[in-house]
Amino acid sequence: MTPGSFYSNLRSFSEFRELAHDRHFSPIPHDWFIVVTDVKESTKAICDGRYKDVNTLGAASIATTYKAMEGVDFPYDFAGDGATLAVPPHRITAVLDALAALKALAQAQFNLDLRVGRVLVSELIGEGVRVDVAKFELASGKCIAIFQGGGLVLAEKKVKHEPAAYEVKASTQKDATLDNLSCRWNAIPNRHGRVLSLLVLVRFGRSKKVYHDVLEELDRILDGGLDQANPVNVPSMTYKSFSECVADERRYHWSWISFAFLARLLEIFLAVLIFKFKVDPLVMDPAHYKNAMRIHSDYRKFADVLRVVIDCSQKNVDDIRAYLATLYEKGELYYGLHESDSSLMTCYVNSTDDGQHVHFIDGGEGGYAMASVQLKKQINSKGL
Repeated sequence: MTPGSFYSNLRSFSEFRELAHDRHFSPIPHDWFIVVTDVKESTKAICDGRYKDVNTLGAASIATTYKAMEGVDFPYDFAGDGATLAVPPHRITAVLDALAALKALAQAQFNLDLRVGRVLVSELIGEGVRVDVAKFELASGKCIAIFQGGGLVLAEKKVKHEPAAYEVKASTQKDATLDNLSCRWNAIPNRHGRVLSLLVLVRFGRSKKVYHDVLEELDRILDGGLDQANPVNVPSMTYKSFSECVADERRYHWSWISFAFLARLLEIFLAVLIFKFKVDPLVMDPAHYKNAMRIHSDYRKFADVLRVVIDCSQKNVDDIRAYLATLYEKGELYYGLHESDSSLMTCYVNSTDDGQHVHFIDGGEGGYAMASVQLKKQINSKGL
């Protein structure tokens, strides 16, 4: 087995509710690292209207790591205001160096403080948790990671509460690169009335079957189930203007005078012609790519916490809220909800071919980060 090939060799599953089945999961090797990133004081930034900046830096953590991994596949989870990544030992130095450079870029270009930290998997296991991973197949050739065992929650806690031991300092090197990351689509309007960002955490000692039951109930409440509640509303998606795209892109680079920035300007010009002005590019099928974005999106995921962003009616929201409140009062779970009118999409595109792009989804106006406020309040009031 080549270094770092553990994740690449895992078999995938395609029925989301099977995340409750242990047979799909394998323990992450003891010598790997869990790397945690998140925007400090993200709730304040979101309340100040900067939720797109927060999302961008969360997704940028993944794009930066892709570059540093040099083609080695790795498991990760996008959480809206940050990301959690599992990194093999032979790439950890390169990944942390790249994220330290991203941290510096975040401070200089976004005026936001990106926390970066790492914890050895063996240390987490030594404290009585598991760090298991599975691969959920979004589309043929494109998977996202599903985590269980409590290890990610503990890693995040350590990084946030013991920075001297686990946090990585910003780099003085100006070499952060955000290859293939783009945030060029406007907020996606809803189809059914509301966009709901939902977090569910089963209480300690309760069966994982609770997650299965929650997913079954969501399928029952939602017309057509979770599949039809995908918030990527392709017919209503609109592309930003050239000037808006350039303003965003400028902050991904330290200097306007670079080959990388000039190459991206050309890419933006062509993308705006294709997706905003409907110019036929001849070499690709824009309609096929846009439709593929829907099935290549991570609007449902699991990393010790169930996260979904769904497009639904107000009645659906009320029914989901009432159902979860009942389970909360029974002591089965904690939950957090946030309603908005739209969803946000940040894209990582290696190419427009199927399986070569993934789209990170969050609810509008703070989505997951705002839902986590309610979740944390419930946890603090009763304890895990």
